[in-house]
Amino acid sequence: MQSIPLNATSMPEQFEGPLNEGFLNVGDGHRLYVAQYGQPDAPAVVVLHGGPGSGCHPSMLEWFDLRCWRVILVDQRGAGRSASDDPLSCNTTADLVRDLERLRKALRIDSWTVVGGSWGACLALLYAGHAPEAVSNLILRGAFLATDEDVRWFFQGLRPLVPDEWMHLTADWSNLQQGTVFQTLAALLQNGTVVEQEEAARRWGQYEDGVMRAMCAMFAARTRCPEPQLEKWLPKYRLQAHYLSMRCFTSTTSLANAAARASAIPTTIIHGTHDWICRPQNAAQLKRWMRQARLEWIARGTHIASDPLIRNALRSTIANCVA
Repeated sequence: MQSIPLNATSMPEQFEGPLNEGFLNVGDGHRLYVAQYGQPDAPAVVVLHGGPGSGCHPSMLEWFDLRCWRVILVDQRGAGRSASDDPLSCNTTADLVRDLERLRKALRIDSWTVVGGSWGACLALLYAGHAPEAVSNLILRGAFLATDEDVRWFFQGLRPLVPDEWMHLTADWSNLQQGTVFQTLAALLQNGTVVEQEEAARRWGQYEDGVMRAMCAMFAARTRCPEPQLEKWLPKYRLQAHYLSMRCFTSTTSLANAAARASAIPTTIIHGTHDWICRPQNAAQLKRWMRQARLEWIARGTHIASDPLIRNALRSTIANCVA
């Protein structure tokens, strides 16, 4: 895969696909895929995707008026179109935080708005605490806080809401395995045979897809759920298991400390009241840590950024950052 120099000044003024794209070598055998859109002299904004391991998608550009922004989409280590010799090696949250600073400096950006959703919101908060002087605005959508409760809720707590999906997830498993769904999947993905890894990724992917569709069918019928990308499930969920097994290499104390260091940054927390993936309690916790932040509850909003209610809230909040 050929490396393309990251030169923001080469971006044309009109948006037609990626205006500037390339790979940033961050060391440790990792090369991050980076794409830029919009205006080279406009305020910069970086979008942090979820997962971990999901990668960015062009649909994220729908949140921005590209006449007013310089938008940077970056795939984190081991995710999306980023390339690596070993996706799981030297791949921790601290590495991702340092990568963002490398990227900002490589693009010669003094400060930028940081938008993060789900896992990306957790990473955004940690980055803002690491480099508060580099963050002009912070937008946290549908935050995942990397707690055991977050993981237990997704794999165990959702069972009454999606009984059929949960039954397929745990089919033919023992009672012990059904009581420790994430730990069972992680063990298979990290230590199983190739066939066992592929089966675990299939179960996880179909379950997550089913939860998304059930949530949208009940609360956001007009939302188009992302189509499953079966060929990407194995690397995505191996990376996710790597992170979640280690509580995403962070802690509640680290997140609270990051929030304190980021207290001067204008911050908006966006969370749907009917988010089944990341519990609304997470938004309330962020607000307790960041009393200066604006918390916007989206009535009947879900977890998916393409949910019209969530998308409109993102658009409005982002537009106000340059108003």
